[in-house]
Amino acid sequence: MSFKEGVLPIVWGLVLFTLLIGASQAIVGLNVALSPAVPWFPLPAWLLLAAASWWANRRWPFRLNAAAGGRAYAVIVLLTCGVISLGVIESWWHDVTIPAPTWPDETLSATFQLMYLFTLPLIAAVLAELYFRGLMQTALEKVISVWPMLILIAVLNFLMHFYDPHMFSQMFRLLALNVVWGWVTWRTQSLRPALFAHVAMNIGTAALQYGSENYGPGPVPFGDFTPGTLAILAVSGIVALVAGLQLGKGLGR
Repeated sequence: MSFKEGVLPIVWGLVLFTLLIGASQAIVGLNVALSPAVPWFPLPAWLLLAAASWWANRRWPFRLNAAAGGRAYAVIVLLTCGVISLGVIESWWHDVTIPAPTWPDETLSATFQLMYLFTLPLIAAVLAELYFRGLMQTALEKVISVWPMLILIAVLNFLMHFYDPHMFSQMFRLLALNVVWGWVTWRTQSLRPALFAHVAMNIGTAALQYGSENYGPGPVPFGDFTPGTLAILAVSGIVALVAGLQLGKGLGR
């Protein structure tokens, strides 16, 4: 794997992803410092993301313009649901309680915290897809075989969750989701299904966290899930994975 064709896109992807995540957080911090009563941070954060992604897409096309058929979306939804269902069991096994992503200043209004809860995970989902599967995978497909590529990108994405103290308690979910989304992207040669699945998952997670603890942003205690709930998740997860893989045989490549 040459430096220009393989290593350089990985470096650019990691650097841009990290810088844009950091810049989004910095914009929130500026909002808190200047006018904490008025949450205006989403607009400049999205504008920055759009500008940086437009530039990167001109340099390394992300395959956002490539359409994918309905089968691709059905496959990625099934596989994503399957991994998430089994991932809940993993979180239960480790007795993990996942807190809602909120800004640490407790004096901020509930509106500000809710906008943060729904905006930052959405931005993170878009950035992850654009720079891991859009930039890195598009480049790596040309120089290494598919499964080493998918595993490499999954590991890199997993390591970028270093800020999360629960990352090793969610290892299966984080690695498997990246492999699933990368596989569908490779089969369809389109980033759209993976982008859809990642955004939908992060919005759904934010809604779950918003609905916890009397309809306010709060932690999700996976360790409190009942055996009946876990059994349903295990069966439905396996069924979803099997159905998704069977349906996926007819995709693209």
